[in-house]
Amino acid sequence: MSAVVTDVLTVLGVAILTIAVYGVVRMPDVYTQLHAASKAGFLGVAALLAAVALQGDAASVARAVLIVGLLAFTTPVAAHAIGRAASRREEPMRTPGAVDES
Repeated sequence: MSAVVTDVLTVLGVAILTIAVYGVVRMPDVYTQLHAASKAGFLGVAALLAAVALQGDAASVARAVLIVGLLAFTTPVAAHAIGRAASRREEPMRTPGAVDES
């Protein structure tokens, strides 16, 4: 049963990461690209690391938990820094109907 759950988590993680890549390529501006990369990227990596945690020994589980914890803290900070830099460079919002409230 554990192998089936691991396989499902692996496929789910790869599918979510594929959606993240598609979002980065397809979205019209840096702000929406950033959203796709940060949200879906974190979820995809978390699913892959959950699969590792289910199949691995105690050391692998500890590493997977540590990596997910670090990503949970660093992904939003990096996304904010990139978004702020884009805002300071006055990158336009190309999304239809977007309103810049800053």
